[in-house]
Amino acid sequence: MAEPDVLLLGEDLKKRFGEFGELKKLIETIEGEVKAINELNLRVGGNDEIGKQYHDQVDQATKDLSELVAKVREVVDKAGENGINLVKEFDYAKDTAAEIAASL
Repeated sequence: MAEPDVLLLGEDLKKRFGEFGELKKLIETIEGEVKAINELNLRVGGNDEIGKQYHDQVDQATKDLSELVAKVREVVDKAGENGINLVKEFDYAKDTAAEIAASL
C-alpha cells in the first residue's frame, strides 16, 4: 500500500507523454482531410436554390467540425508538452533529493 503523501509515477510516464506527438500528427492528418472535404463541399453544392439549401444545412457543420478538430489538436499538443515538462520537473526533483540525501 502506498504512503498517503507519496506520488507514484509509472516508469513509462515519459514514453506515454511522448506519444502525444504521434497523436498530434494523426489529428493533423484528420485536419487535412476535413479541409479537403470543406473545399470539395464548396464546389459541389452549387449556387442554385438546391445548392443554397444544401449549404444552409452543411456549411456551418463543416466549419464547426474544422474548429473542433483544431481545438482537439491544440489540447493534445499542450497536454503532451506539459506532460513532458512535468516529467522533467519530477526527474530534477528526484535527482536533487538524491544529491541532498547523499550529502547528509
